[in-house]
Amino acid sequence: MAGLFITATDTEVGKTVITGAIAAALRGRGCDVGVMKPVASGGVADRMGNIMAEDAAFLMQAAGIDSEESRLVNPVCLAPALTPAVAAAISGVTINIQDFITSFQQLTQLHNPVIVEGVGGIVAPLWKKYTVADLMAELALPVIVVVRPNLGTINHTVLTVEYGRSRGLDIAGIIINGWKQDHAGILETSNEEYIKEMTGLPILGKFPYAPGISVPKGKTAGLAQLAEEHLQMDAIIEVIRGRKEL
Repeated sequence: MAGLFITATDTEVGKTVITGAIAAALRGRGCDVGVMKPVASGGVADRMGNIMAEDAAFLMQAAGIDSEESRLVNPVCLAPALTPAVAAAISGVTINIQDFITSFQQLTQLHNPVIVEGVGGIVAPLWKKYTVADLMAELALPVIVVVRPNLGTINHTVLTVEYGRSRGLDIAGIIINGWKQDHAGILETSNEEYIKEMTGLPILGKFPYAPGISVPKGKTAGLAQLAEEHLQMDAIIEVIRGRKEL
């Protein structure tokens, strides 16, 4: 199975934008790319009163995925904006982890590769004591970690990478999100250098804040171009190809 798992050092770091950007760029290169957001919390009600995940909708739009696949892309969507295990418990929902695995396997029959976006950080509980890292281990995909450029990112990044390695995960590289090239000073540049040195991982891109891109509003125009300009797409594709040819 060819694919990639996108995680981050924390919530609200920009996993969805980065996942969408990679998917859009792959689509632009002619790949039949699939996307998956196994579980989402903080879902919003649509016109019919159904809870939907804005993240999943954004990813599907970026990848050009038909709405008929929405149940595979996002098997579980919860309304409370809490870690999934807690959101499910207070919503009276029982999460069956096997549903995630089955949906992923079905997506791999439809698309190659499949880009999976996690929720929160690497140890966010999905159900009881089952965490994002547990799901990552089961899917056995190479992992890219999305990080911030600002103060504190060295600590968060190194701890995330080392925990992932301790679990036997294949951490392939790092993407810095929210990079402002015109304002990057000693803080940002030294953070980048320390992260590379202390993790031994390549920086696979420094993605800028783009006001024209919006997850809640479903604005994906220009996402593929931004990915081609600011992410090392050839290297990212090689990470995927190292596991199975596209």
